[in-house]
Amino acid sequence: MTTIVWADVARDVVIVQGDDAQTFLHSQLANDIASLAVGASIHSLLLEPTGHVSALVRVVRHEDTVFTLDLDAGFADEVVVRLQRFVLRAKVTLRRSDWVVRAFRGTDAVREVGVGPGRAIPYWGSEDEIDVVGDVSQLPTLGEGTESERIDYSRADARWPKLGVDVLVGDIPGTTGVLSVAVSFTKGCYPGQELVERMDSRGTMAPVVVRALPREGLGVGARVMENDQSVGTVTSIGAHVALARIARTSTVGEPLV
Repeated sequence: MTTIVWADVARDVVIVQGDDAQTFLHSQLANDIASLAVGASIHSLLLEPTGHVSALVRVVRHEDTVFTLDLDAGFADEVVVRLQRFVLRAKVTLRRSDWVVRAFRGTDAVREVGVGPGRAIPYWGSEDEIDVVGDVSQLPTLGEGTESERIDYSRADARWPKLGVDVLVGDIPGTTGVLSVAVSFTKGCYPGQELVERMDSRGTMAPVVVRALPREGLGVGARVMENDQSVGTVTSIGAHVALARIARTSTVGEPLV
């Protein structure tokens, strides 16, 4: 019998709605929001005009004119302030919500949870992982409840960085390790695009990158050593994988994807 575990995880939720919600988000986020279908989700970086990271968010399109941004806890207020600066005359409202992100993990979790509103793909995408974003009274329950820390372990094992831990506000995009799924290199203008395009066209690399290491013997805060020199620091641990911020000149660790 398949065992699914679930927990409500520590993520902030911002509701973005209005006739111009799609075009507004497309103009502000680094990924392609214009092609996001109702019921689908996508990860994206939110950048400052300088190109530095403001947040790593997940966008879920609930209805034609209703979206949510969910992100690691503690950053929603700053995201609302950052986006609000550019609303101008757009027909869009932004507000922090008490909606919840419920995470389901286990074999065939996507199939077991089934289709419905607020389904969101965590990490890189797997049939064994699905989140649901919505009002807590409307969220499904399936399988056994577990501690949110267990879900965070699965995040590190999936090689997905956490904002404020592995990825820091003010980092340059190349540090994050998630450009392949959180940035579109073919869309139109958005704040910070110039730095992203310059890095892409010139092959510029960040001085520090988030990489994955075998967990064995490592804990959060441990120094990562190479040739008797410290080249980085462990920032997250899972059951089998540790994530670390490592100097790009080092050969230690593997890319997140």
